[in-house]
Amino acid sequence: MTIYWLLSVPAHGDGHVAWRDVKSRVGDAEVYDFTLPQFKIGTLDTLVRLSDELAKFDTSYENTTGKFIDTLRNLTNTTNSALAAHLLVEDKSVDQYIRSFSWNNSKYRSDRSLPEIVSQIADDMGVIDASLKTKLTQYNAIKNSLATVRRKQTGNLSVKALDGIVTRENCITDSEYLITAFVAVPKNLTKEWTNGYERLTDMVVPRSSKRIAEDSEYVLYSVVLFKRVLDEFTTKARDARFIVRDFVYDEEAMARDQLKAREIVEQEEELLDNIAEWIKGSFSAVFSAWVHIKALRVFVESILRYGIPPDFLPILVKPSLKQAPKIKHSLAEFYSYLETSTRASDRAKLAGKSSSAYRRQTDDSAFDMHEFSNVLSDYTPFVFFELPWTFLDSD
Repeated sequence: MTIYWLLSVPAHGDGHVAWRDVKSRVGDAEVYDFTLPQFKIGTLDTLVRLSDELAKFDTSYENTTGKFIDTLRNLTNTTNSALAAHLLVEDKSVDQYIRSFSWNNSKYRSDRSLPEIVSQIADDMGVIDASLKTKLTQYNAIKNSLATVRRKQTGNLSVKALDGIVTRENCITDSEYLITAFVAVPKNLTKEWTNGYERLTDMVVPRSSKRIAEDSEYVLYSVVLFKRVLDEFTTKARDARFIVRDFVYDEEAMARDQLKAREIVEQEEELLDNIAEWIKGSFSAVFSAWVHIKALRVFVESILRYGIPPDFLPILVKPSLKQAPKIKHSLAEFYSYLETSTRASDRAKLAGKSSSAYRRQTDDSAFDMHEFSNVLSDYTPFVFFELPWTFLDSD
C-alpha cells in the first residue's frame, strides 16, 4: 500500500526554512517538491464554494480511477504487477508522475479563473466517463451474444445447438404432412418417454422414436408426427418435463449460424482489445485530472487557511505506513501554533476537509456532536490531503 500526503504549511517569507522544518519532522519519509502556479484567487465566496465542489470532484475522480483500473483488470484478466506496466501517466509510472508533478499549464492555463479551470477538468472527465459507459455497454451487449453462442456450443442437449449432432438421415425433410421432432429427455425419465410418447397427442407415428445422442443430463430422441399437432405435442411434452427442441434441419441456416457465431467471437475479441487500449490511453488523462484537482484543493484550502497574499509551501510526502501516525502527530504538534482559537467550531471551519460539514451543522438547529467529533478527528492545523495509490495492492 502506497500513500502520499499533500501538505501545505506557512512559508513565513522563506520557503527554504519551511521545507527544512517539515523535513526535520518526517524522519525517513520521502519529501518532494509540489510546485503550484500563482492562480487567480478570486473572492472569498468563490473559494468557499470551490472548497465544497473540489471535495466532491476529488472523491468522484478517485472512484473513476478505481473503475478504470478494475475494468482493465477484468477485461485483460491480468495480475496487478503486470497491470501496473500499462498504467502510465504522461509516459511515466504513477509513482514517477506523482513525485515529479508539475502543473500542466498548456492544458489547464493558470491565468484563467479557478472556477474556469475546475469546469474544464470536470468537462474533460465527463466526456471520458461517458465514453467509458458507452464502450462498456457495447462490450456487454456483444459479450451477452457470445455467452448465448457458447451456451449453444457447450450446454447440455436441452439448449445446445444440434448442428453436427442431427444429420439429414435423422430427419424427414420431403413430406408435406409429417415432421421429425427432436426431444431432450432427462435421463431419469427415459422410461416414461419410451412408454408414453405415442400417447402425448394423436397423430404420433407409432414406434418412430429413435435415440440420437446423450450427455450427462439428457437423452436426445427423434419422433415423427403430423405437422398439424406439433404445437400440441410440444405443450404436452413440456408438461411431462420433456423438452421439444426448436430445430429444423436446414444446412444453409446452420452454415449461417456457424458464420454468425465466428463473427461474434471475432467482434468480442476486437472490441475487448479496443476498449483495453482505450482505457490504457485514457488512464493518463483520468489520473492527471484527479491529481490536478488535489492540487487545486491544496491551493484553495491554503488561501482559506493562511490568508492572502499567498505565503505557503506545498509539499509532497511519502510516509511509511508504520511511521505515518507518528509523523502526522509530530507535524501537528509543531504547527499547533496555527490554531488561533480553541473553539472547536472555529477549528472545524478552518479545516479544508470539513468546511461543508461545518456549514451544514451550524445552519441546523440540531447539533450532532458525534458527527462533529468525527470531523475533528481528521483535523490538522496545516493543510493536509491524502493521495492514496492503493488500487494495485492485492492480486
